[in-house]
Amino acid sequence: MQRVILQPSGNKDAREHYENTIQSPVSISVLAEYLTAADIELIETLYPDGRVPTWGVTPGKGNVNVNKWGKIQVGDVTLFSANGHVFGSGVVTHKLHNKDLAARLWNYDKEGQTWEYMYFLDEVNSHQIPYSQFNQVVGYADNFVIQGFSVLNEERSERILTAFDLMSEIYLPEVTEEEYMEEVLRLEIEGDLDTSHSGRGRKEQPFLRKRLFKNKKSGYCGICGKHYPVNMLVAAHIKKRSKCSREERLDYQNIVMPMCKFGCDDLYEKGYIYLKDGVIHKNLSMPVTTDLLEKIVEIEGQSSLHWNENTKKYFEWHAGKYNLTVTH
Repeated sequence: MQRVILQPSGNKDAREHYENTIQSPVSISVLAEYLTAADIELIETLYPDGRVPTWGVTPGKGNVNVNKWGKIQVGDVTLFSANGHVFGSGVVTHKLHNKDLAARLWNYDKEGQTWEYMYFLDEVNSHQIPYSQFNQVVGYADNFVIQGFSVLNEERSERILTAFDLMSEIYLPEVTEEEYMEEVLRLEIEGDLDTSHSGRGRKEQPFLRKRLFKNKKSGYCGICGKHYPVNMLVAAHIKKRSKCSREERLDYQNIVMPMCKFGCDDLYEKGYIYLKDGVIHKNLSMPVTTDLLEKIVEIEGQSSLHWNENTKKYFEWHAGKYNLTVTH
């Protein structure tokens, strides 16, 4: 589950850091002087333009911030606040501990500490969220003021991420195959409710999207083949998710494919199109309008790279749902 990091940024140091290393991202060439080859390789993949929004926290008195920083993971959302409102956000892409790099970027504070517990951000955005609105969503007292670096628990984080639409669809928390399997079993026992409202499927979707998109910022629709940002692609089940057996859900490498939100996901899900031998066909039994038919004709006859001997049975189930024959 993605968490929310609260980062008050009203004092002089924080304001300068935000201007110098968030609004004006750090060059990879600077980072390369201090980081390992593995870290640089990852960062170059994440930031092809070579500019990396960078943040860090000091150990704090009695190392109070170290354990908090330890809770941070990829996909968490940092909220920057000052002067009675949240003014910015960014999504965590990577973190590391490096005192020398922190000193290079930000020097030392009056206590002799530097902001050595570092993390890197993407999807940096400006906001104007007053504390009154923030507090109401989280359930804090009306006069609550964000003070001190902290990482919120899952429940409060989910409220904020949902209310202000802050969840990343690119940077997702790591979910192991074992955790995914446990999630599948849990959903099987408890039943499939609406994940967006029940909080269920928190590990299933990140796991599937990570396997499909691998933290890439763009990808190809498995139906029309067009190239889109990943936030315009869904991890769609070839066979309807609620109709999958446990074994089929665990066959995640074959049961899911990317589909775009520009129509392909709904056209397939609602049965206006189906695949036969890897080729897209229109469903002649479905009533259509002239405009909808025009959309279907655009992709009819195209081949999908996701059709193979392992996925064939799922595509055939989909066609069979609409009494279509796809075998010779």
